[in-house]
Amino acid sequence: MNLSTSTNVCILGHGITYSRSPLIHNYWIDMYGVDSRYGVCDMPAEELPDFLASIRAGQSAGCNVTTPHKQAVIPYLDAVDDAASAIGSVNTIYRRDGLLRGTSTDGAGYVGHLRASHPDLQLDGAKVLILGAGGAARSIADALLQNGCSAIHIANRTVQKARDIAALRPDIIKPVPWEDMESVTGRVDLLVNTTSLGMVGRQPLLLPLDNTRSDCVVSDIVYAPLETDLLAQARQLGRPVLDGLGMLLHQAVPGFQLWFGIQPRVTDELRNLVEQDLLSHG
Repeated sequence: MNLSTSTNVCILGHGITYSRSPLIHNYWIDMYGVDSRYGVCDMPAEELPDFLASIRAGQSAGCNVTTPHKQAVIPYLDAVDDAASAIGSVNTIYRRDGLLRGTSTDGAGYVGHLRASHPDLQLDGAKVLILGAGGAARSIADALLQNGCSAIHIANRTVQKARDIAALRPDIIKPVPWEDMESVTGRVDLLVNTTSLGMVGRQPLLLPLDNTRSDCVVSDIVYAPLETDLLAQARQLGRPVLDGLGMLLHQAVPGFQLWFGIQPRVTDELRNLVEQDLLSHG
């Protein structure tokens, strides 16, 4: 895809089967009357240097980055912020002061969705259990650290991966063996599933929530299905819940603001639009 004006943007990846990013960003582009369009840039790794040089030269406002280029783009950037450095990957690229910069918006998107949905939850001093130790877990853990959480437990089948995240702040982040995570569920204010368990076509997440506190927010970053078995169980127990679709929408907000100087709103209309797309395409 050739980006013809300085305000066009895209999602950069390779073998992209389907992305909701154009749907989300073009909704905002139309809402705010921005002279731009958001498309898909599907290219192999060998084309990255020229493409990123074109953004630096002002031929584009920037791009989002997805598989398999989230790490591969970093050597071609002039600066990477703390959020991206903490997880070792970039999902948003933008120009500032003639430099090509990279960031990761997953953690900010999660916290933005959490604050919008549960404003009464005090993150300062909160205790958290995160299931999984991949890039999303690392990004969310870092964002929760920045918002003052006092204890973050990381449960993962490969404990070493949990230890790697704990190295960010070993005084606050503690690895937990997967088989021991139920010993933690009754002591946290927030439970976050960042694994693919419960996703369409994957095995379910088998975690009883009976011993969670009545005010513990149970969240899942999976958004297909819109309500996972984990969230359904939480609802039945009367626990406050946080779904994955909201994180998908809120993580797009910082990129749009970096490119166009407008902080877009996540509206019910946008959510309904993406929900219908999920139901149509799976």
